[in-house]
Amino acid sequence: MTSERTVKTLRSPFLSILQYNRPYWREYLAGSMLSAMFVLIGLAMPLVVRSVVAQFENNTMTPRFLFLYFIGLLCVGAGTGLARYWERTLIITASRKSEYDLRNDLFQHVQTLSQEFFHRTQTGDIMARATNDLNYVRMFIGPGIMGTIDMMRLPLTLVLMIYLSGRLTLTALIPLPLVSLLVYGFVTFMHRQSERVQRQYSVITARTHESLAGARVVQAYGIADREIAAFTRESQKYMRENMRLAYIMSLAWPLIGMTIAFMIVLVVWSGGAMVIDDALKLEDLTGFVVCMLMLVWPLAEFGWILTLYQRGAVGMRRINEILAEIPAIRDGENTQREFEIERGGIRFENVSFAYRHTKEGGVSIEPAPVLHDVNFEVPSGKTVAIVGPTGSGKSTMVSLLTREYDPAAGRILVDGCDLRRIPLRALRRAVGFVPQDTFLFSDTIRANITFGVPDAAQEQIDHACDAARFAETIDALPGRYETLLGERGVNLSGGQKQRLAIARALICDPKILILDDALSSVDTHTEEEILQRLKQVMATRTSVIISHRISTIRHADLILVVDDGRIADQGTHDELVTRGGLHAGMYQRQLLEEELERA
Repeated sequence: MTSERTVKTLRSPFLSILQYNRPYWREYLAGSMLSAMFVLIGLAMPLVVRSVVAQFENNTMTPRFLFLYFIGLLCVGAGTGLARYWERTLIITASRKSEYDLRNDLFQHVQTLSQEFFHRTQTGDIMARATNDLNYVRMFIGPGIMGTIDMMRLPLTLVLMIYLSGRLTLTALIPLPLVSLLVYGFVTFMHRQSERVQRQYSVITARTHESLAGARVVQAYGIADREIAAFTRESQKYMRENMRLAYIMSLAWPLIGMTIAFMIVLVVWSGGAMVIDDALKLEDLTGFVVCMLMLVWPLAEFGWILTLYQRGAVGMRRINEILAEIPAIRDGENTQREFEIERGGIRFENVSFAYRHTKEGGVSIEPAPVLHDVNFEVPSGKTVAIVGPTGSGKSTMVSLLTREYDPAAGRILVDGCDLRRIPLRALRRAVGFVPQDTFLFSDTIRANITFGVPDAAQEQIDHACDAARFAETIDALPGRYETLLGERGVNLSGGQKQRLAIARALICDPKILILDDALSSVDTHTEEEILQRLKQVMATRTSVIISHRISTIRHADLILVVDDGRIADQGTHDELVTRGGLHAGMYQRQLLEEELERA
């Protein structure tokens, strides 16, 4: 039975973001200092304009002074532009490095997760979190952080405004409570809506992945219109959720802009009256208005930064949900770290197992037993064959042996050591597994064969292909080993894929070779020939073969007959036929089928 789902406590998104940015604090510090320089230099603008107006008002302006002021404003613009360039370079570079670290950690962690996680999590959802959500996090720690640092212009400009006129500053801040309420409302809505948008994006990604992976089935059944309609419905949901978010974001900008405009109107009206009453100098009013204009962009940018924060926080929380997953199958405290599988002897002792299933919403369903008190032993160097009806538990036994799952009861021993105490790396290195569903990568044939041993010599590759009877296929291809395969090896037949997968397993020189119905796509004659070629290879290692064809496994040292999760019988082929029972019945039926085919 699979272990209960184990999840670490979710860390705060902001703490996680801080963790990934801590190594690059120097870049952020330098960027912050440049941002402060950018703001301070920019604050010279209203002072320069104020001085120009004062000289005009006092009739002391000369062409020489006007030229100097022009040069001064030019220098201010050039200085702020240069500071801004280096600030962006440092902070955006740091954010890209953090993104790189987070992406690698996420991918590495997903590789450690057990099959139970992938059975309850759609591939499209994982892809959405690794792409869209991660991009939102990068925007948060890049432009978002940079915009936040730029916000220091607000208090510094406010200090300058107080210096120019404290009374006028109080007048300008009258709309501030309204701005605070608007911001609170926007933040609350954007957080909820951003989560809905990103969750629906996962649904669309999952739907797209399934449709593309099953394109041949969709076309074969002529249901492309139905798939298009289903995808359109999900896309419409995504569009609606995005539109709701866009509406509030679009509303935020004009409301903040209107508030700023209202503040400027109040300042001009009140400040103009003060100038008329000689309570304020014209140059101070001019400098104050320039300060107000300098606040337009930071205040308008505030809504955009809030959006980045909300999306980044939601994205990091969704990524944390995966990072918090604890692999159900992992090395434990009792693992014998130095243990290596040398001989490959196998023993099952009272092994029972049941798959756990989960309904939508995370509700666990009572597991249905698959294996019951399974006992058998295979000495090292021997071949065991497992036969039985479909769904009897044959592949489950292999999944337990490769430790995709742990048994609910009993134990499995390899070389006399409990499988749960053998390091996973040592187990994976010692087992060559060819599953029913052959998966090939979109790469060259050479890369697929040497997947487990990238530095394999050509002699090893040729030997593995010859043993798997794949050499004939290689010779028929114009590019031979450098032939590029399509997605999942679409340009090979089912039998060719299986033979390539066998070569990929053999080249690793495993101590235990497992063929889980790995020859189902080849004809009986070819299967027999492949097994004959594998005899020499199998003589030096423990082999486990699952097959529906009795004739091809009749020479196995031990045959296990599995029925309804139990070992109904075991022995050699001759012993089982003599005793009658399930194995003998299956054998007689297959002999009859072969005679009918020849007739």
